[in-house]
Amino acid sequence: MNGMKMNKLIGMLLIWVLIAAGLAPAASAATAYEAELSPWIATGTVYYVDDLGGDDANAGTSPAAAWQTLSKVSGTVFEPGDAILFKAGGIWSGTLSPQGSGSDGQPIAIDKYGEGAKPLIAGDGANAAIYFYNQEYWEVRNLEITNNAETAGQRRGIHVSGDSGNDWNNMREYKHFVFEYLDIHSVKGQQGGGWHSGGIIVWGPGWNYAVSDVVVRHNKIYSLDSVGVYLNGATRGFSSNNRIENNMIYDISADGAILLNTTDGVIENNVVFDTHKRASGYHVPLWTWGTKDAVIQYNEVFNTYPGGDAMAYDSDFNSSGTIIQYNYSHNNAGGFVLTINDGTNPNNFNKDTVIRYNISQNDHHTIFTFGGPIENTLVHNNTVYIPEHSSARVFASGEWGGYAKDTYFYNNLIVNYGSGGYSFGQSTNNVFDSNLFYGNHPANVLAMDTNKITSDPQLSSPGSATIGRDTTAGYQLLQGSPAIGAGRIIQANGGKDYWGNPVPASANPNIGAYEGPGLDPNNLPTLPPSPEEANLLVNSGFEAGDFTGWSYYYNGAAIVDSERRTGDYAAKLTNAGSGVEQTVTGLKPNTMYILSGYGKRTNNGSAVLGVKNYGDGFMDVHMNSSNYTWRNLAFRTGDTNTSATIYLYKSSGTGEVYFDDLSLIEYGEVPGSTPVVLPPDPVFTEGTSDEFNTSTLDAQWNWIRENNANWSLTAQPGYMRIISEAGDIVDGQASAKNILLTGAPEGDWTIDTRMVGKPASQWSQGGLIVYENDQSYFRLTRLYGTGNQFQFTKQINTVREHVEVPDTLESTVSYLRIVKQGNTYSGYYSADGVIYTQVWTTQTADLTDLKIGLIVCAGTGLAAGFDYFHITPAGTNPPQPTPVTGVALDPAELSMEVGETAVLSATVTPINATNKVVTWSSDNPAVVMANANGTITAMGIGSAVISVTTADGAKTDTSVVQVVPQSPPQAKNIAHLADLSASSSHENGSFPPMLAVDGVKNQDASRWISNTALAGPHWLQLDWDTYYEISHVKVWSGFKGLIGRQIADFEIQYWDGSVWQTAASVTNNTQDGRFDQFVDLVFPAVTTNKVRMYITKGSAYDQVARLFEIEVWGK
Repeated sequence: MNGMKMNKLIGMLLIWVLIAAGLAPAASAATAYEAELSPWIATGTVYYVDDLGGDDANAGTSPAAAWQTLSKVSGTVFEPGDAILFKAGGIWSGTLSPQGSGSDGQPIAIDKYGEGAKPLIAGDGANAAIYFYNQEYWEVRNLEITNNAETAGQRRGIHVSGDSGNDWNNMREYKHFVFEYLDIHSVKGQQGGGWHSGGIIVWGPGWNYAVSDVVVRHNKIYSLDSVGVYLNGATRGFSSNNRIENNMIYDISADGAILLNTTDGVIENNVVFDTHKRASGYHVPLWTWGTKDAVIQYNEVFNTYPGGDAMAYDSDFNSSGTIIQYNYSHNNAGGFVLTINDGTNPNNFNKDTVIRYNISQNDHHTIFTFGGPIENTLVHNNTVYIPEHSSARVFASGEWGGYAKDTYFYNNLIVNYGSGGYSFGQSTNNVFDSNLFYGNHPANVLAMDTNKITSDPQLSSPGSATIGRDTTAGYQLLQGSPAIGAGRIIQANGGKDYWGNPVPASANPNIGAYEGPGLDPNNLPTLPPSPEEANLLVNSGFEAGDFTGWSYYYNGAAIVDSERRTGDYAAKLTNAGSGVEQTVTGLKPNTMYILSGYGKRTNNGSAVLGVKNYGDGFMDVHMNSSNYTWRNLAFRTGDTNTSATIYLYKSSGTGEVYFDDLSLIEYGEVPGSTPVVLPPDPVFTEGTSDEFNTSTLDAQWNWIRENNANWSLTAQPGYMRIISEAGDIVDGQASAKNILLTGAPEGDWTIDTRMVGKPASQWSQGGLIVYENDQSYFRLTRLYGTGNQFQFTKQINTVREHVEVPDTLESTVSYLRIVKQGNTYSGYYSADGVIYTQVWTTQTADLTDLKIGLIVCAGTGLAAGFDYFHITPAGTNPPQPTPVTGVALDPAELSMEVGETAVLSATVTPINATNKVVTWSSDNPAVVMANANGTITAMGIGSAVISVTTADGAKTDTSVVQVVPQSPPQAKNIAHLADLSASSSHENGSFPPMLAVDGVKNQDASRWISNTALAGPHWLQLDWDTYYEISHVKVWSGFKGLIGRQIADFEIQYWDGSVWQTAASVTNNTQDGRFDQFVDLVFPAVTTNKVRMYITKGSAYDQVARLFEIEVWGK
């Protein structure tokens, strides 16, 4: 045996040893998209990369001698049969661009080794996270790939590029790439982006990279812009056998997967949903362009968002012989299928498309769309179900430099319970034969088919399919169906039906997508259940005559016995910005639901039906007719979300809007989503007092929606520190994080805490809670609402009452107390823990299974430190005081500039001392002034000694402060220091101007919104009590729930002492805060104490001003 053969054999054996030892990818039965045992065997050298334990000086040929960086890998030329293995769980930032090519039978492999998560290649804003140029024979598996950035750009997860030369008759053909078991997401590409931004992009910028045998399969591609997969072979004369198969693609800005310029290409067995989600323009989930004999088959596409095209499948122009078969399409905004040609260029064409044995259920707009001068299209044996309420057209032919000709429509089964019809335009030679038309079909269409059937097709369970190709059994025929054997013989019929049953070549087939003798109605196999008919909404038609079930209604909402659609009552909204809400609990995570209902308006306004708090942003539909109109929408709950809030809303205008006959049904679990294993409900035992003096949390405590990044027992020893974040449990919400609970004792009791921290941004708060569940509780919090306040809240079954009193305490320290006596609850606060003041009055509620504890929520302006949590049963004495033994001041020395402030930290010992109150003093206030909470201010040049003294025991410590002259001032954001006013505010002040300076730039609840009933111009003004030099303003505006609601035209003005002057202006603003975009304005410095944002055009859609945040930078 020669040495070369021996080395190759050793390499092969090494891989199999590593696989057996768990150092190479292990097999997984979880899903088709997760890591699998890799099918390659290295015949060359195997290289290892370890982000933490590696070293680029190593040989890289064993796990113990691994390389470390992407630059080392990218700087290496690899040989056929080599393998590059990244360590499981590792993270690399930048671009992976290995050099060299494999060969036929000896590709170069990139994969993972070891147990754990897929290695992450994070492009972090690069052009691509993985890049190949003029290379071939590469296989990439079992990686996670991202390429996120703050702003959009032409970015890819994987980019395969090259140049095959400009002789289109003699091109260099590159071959063989496999991309498999990859998780590709969070690519901040361009929305639309010319289709060259996204997950996997195979394309040369010169449009001349000819590549064949590219396989994209078993990948999970999601949450990115603009396309999931773009596979361009450059020319079908030199490109063939490119395949996109068995992928799950979702939450995509524009298109799911596109196959271009290749011969014998295949798109099959993919599940694609939630596409066309953010991009404008014309987009389709799965389509071909410039192909020959391409096949689109066995796919499922659903929930395509509205916009240009938006059909499930598309045979696009410059193609011939495209076959679209065995696919399932449902709930797509644009319909089922598009066949199109751009006839404005006479060289373009699209001919010989075949569309057969597909199922379409509840697709919208137009089921079959034929655009431009397409030729010889055969549509046969498809089954279409259009439900009641739908206005989807069955067939439409449109103009694009001409119309379709020679379209053959055979053996199709069309059930149309809706109102949509057929539109032929100027298309010619539309031939209909042996179709079954049931429901609503115009007479002129029926007259076109001499062999038609118009009786009930006797489908076994029509309308029952949900999510999954295997849920379509209801579209099989029953025995005795008139469609059995009634079809026309089709040459080259594909040989089988949707379910794989053979289709005869010489006998009359069935009509529709099912071929077979029919199911025995007395001995039916297990059929999928019908969509859940139990309406999940309470009082969905308002027949209770009141708001039963609708826990939140405001600003002119009423139940009326007029203008109803059915029954005796309807909901009426009168004022702009009025609404009604119902929170539905008990939903399933990762599950799609269908919300529908009827609405209408009188005079003006828009009837809005929508959903929020389900795991994603606001989603709604509008009904603007004076007659009741039915609309629906589909939404998917998040990974852990088990509730959603349904809302009815009147968006603007005079007049009234009405709603009736609403419905919420479960549609099905989202395919391929990782099953979420929800943690078991926590077990609460009767709690005891806790001083928070250890570094680990006592076992009595349980977290509700824990975020461990925002709580700590070590950041401030002796305290439970919880940092506030967005989220709350008011009015049916269930998004507050880090609610810390223990079991309440039986009988009557008092709970107390000492909290250090004063909220500083809108709605942020922290304090005590008595908790039954997210819908029912009492809580006492220190709050920043209308200024600083203390608030006592009672919420029972999502119906909330609350009272606030001014917070006049200068100190960051407050003492909070809730007292339970029988079924009554009272809330108190104190400055010193001795004298308490009640907030509101004693409240009554019959709560059960009580938990008690701490809550910090609803904003981002509070870091709350809880010194202790005391439980005192009624009739017992409170804990005995622990005396203070000392105090330590940190830092012991400090240097400051004139005008600066700092906070000194005083640590009282022992850590569980009862009275930790201290006082502060300065021996030289002209140099350094100290206030009551340890904040010191440098007043003049010199030195001062700051002393802290405990109230208990008069223990002291000091810190020496040196004050030096002030450095030149630097610009900073001063918006939050201003007094704010505005021309108007939405919902009677529910969206006041101070929300525009609270630091929250991406939450709808934290915006200033102008009164929606008032036309512009609008303005928001900032006033300071001193003058600043200002030269920079940033503006975030828009609506998370809708695209294009950013403020369109505005000026930034400043007051020169007598009139307003313009510092900067913006027209046709494109920076949409929905996508975290903002306007960045820099202008010559001005000195002023007043700045105004003067708005002349609210948005491109309406006159409403929606401002997330404004920053004004001054010094």
